[in-house]
Amino acid sequence: MPYYYTQTVIHADTGRYEVAKEDNGVNVSAMGDLIGGINVLLLDRNISPARYILDCPDGQQAQAGWEQKTAEEINAEYPNLVRG
Repeated sequence: MPYYYTQTVIHADTGRYEVAKEDNGVNVSAMGDLIGGINVLLLDRNISPARYILDCPDGQQAQAGWEQKTAEEINAEYPNLVRG
């Protein structure tokens, strides 16, 4: 399964975070582009900008601005986040 770091969109009225993609230099929601079977491993709000770390099924297409990572790369930054 591929792993991704994604941008976020924060809704000012609710404070809710969503997975985002880049569209002409602006982060917009990518929620409609997600397929079933995605696991959110972490929402890292301690960095700016915040990012989601996703574990995705092979059929998920990476969206503009997402960074594909290996389990080893994620665990180097977030120890023991990816298991197995």
